[in-house]
Amino acid sequence: MKSKKKTHVVILGAGISGLTVSYFLNKLKVKNTIIEKDKVAGGLLKSFRIKNFVFDNFIHISHAKNSIAKNFFKKSSSYYQLNPKPNNLYKKIWIDHSPQFHLYPLSFQEKFKIILSYLKRNKKKDFRIKNYENWLKGAYGNYFAKNFPMKYTEKYWATKSKNLSTNWIKFRMQEISFWELIKGSFFKIFKDTYYSSDMKYPKKGGYESFLKILKKNKNIKYNSKLNHIDHLNKKIYFNKKIINYTNLVSTIPLPEFSILTKNKSKKLIKHAKKLRCTAGIIISIGLNTEIKSRTWFYIYNKDFKASRIYAPKKLSQNNCPNGKSSLQAEIFLDNKKKIDQKYLNSIKKNTIDNLIKYNIFKRENIEFIDIKYKKYANVIFDKNYEGSRNYILSYFKKLNVDFVGRFGSWAYLWSDQCFMSGKATAQKIYRENLD
Repeated sequence: MKSKKKTHVVILGAGISGLTVSYFLNKLKVKNTIIEKDKVAGGLLKSFRIKNFVFDNFIHISHAKNSIAKNFFKKSSSYYQLNPKPNNLYKKIWIDHSPQFHLYPLSFQEKFKIILSYLKRNKKKDFRIKNYENWLKGAYGNYFAKNFPMKYTEKYWATKSKNLSTNWIKFRMQEISFWELIKGSFFKIFKDTYYSSDMKYPKKGGYESFLKILKKNKNIKYNSKLNHIDHLNKKIYFNKKIINYTNLVSTIPLPEFSILTKNKSKKLIKHAKKLRCTAGIIISIGLNTEIKSRTWFYIYNKDFKASRIYAPKKLSQNNCPNGKSSLQAEIFLDNKKKIDQKYLNSIKKNTIDNLIKYNIFKRENIEFIDIKYKKYANVIFDKNYEGSRNYILSYFKKLNVDFVGRFGSWAYLWSDQCFMSGKATAQKIYRENLD
């Protein structure tokens, strides 16, 4: 009969990934402690209230396909089953999603340019796709690529398409045949298409309600600022305290974790500095009236700084009081860009002015405007991403560190994927600590 060693797992960060690791370690009766910098758990999935309006930090919807994750979320909160219907704002035209299948509202001249460009696209067998821009032009032709996804890329990823790899695309981008392009250019023939039609959102409390069970955790040390980590002696220094560990799990951003390492090498820091991500500005708007809106819409207009705007009430009617509605705009930028209050004010003004300009609501409908800055939004998959990430993960693997979560593992993970990676990590640690 195998027995457990006396282990103490320390988990950095109480977002969904860290909470999940701890939850399953508790089930396995493995001692663990979570160190969290904030006063509450939840990380990027925390929801917040303004008056009686509920918002999330950026739009969150569960795409969970795994039955374990689905059942756990269901146990945490009752939810609505959603079939989202986004649309797209291009110049002054509203286009159904995905836009390549719904070009019929465009002028004949613009449709002709898109079709001609599609026919001229490079599809030679020896054509090498070196970056995301190459992929887009090969899939859609130069004109559509430049005016739709390449424009959106600069707004959402805060970099040009040519700087991105193609590893992250998978099923997120839909290619189109010539005859589909022709049909969709002249007739409303295709249904709205989105890469996932099976989505879930809690009925009450915002997306954070899916973490209800996980947040009951009693092992969390809140308001804890990390000073440094001594991997050799397995000690963590925080808040003028020291905690010992046998196993370490990190969910905090990979570059930050690298810098916290005692006796770190110059090469490690070099690679850590190469990892890039976007920061996000979220502008939450409460309105004193109902408005017509899709679940969310993408914005291709360069003068409109927001990349995406969603309507919380379309996810759950309980996110707004009766007779009222709300919107949240997302603006992304390189997280190394320095911002000040003047910049935030200009972004807020740009957002409100454009929403009024495009007749989404009237100025007198505004009940409140809230603006927040989030240092970490999305990992940027540029040409340095894979090499630098792999070097850092390999460096710490030798020191027996496990990484989970979007920013911990520096990967494009959804909440259900974070949950499953947390569960897998807990089970791995348990097995490794058996005699």
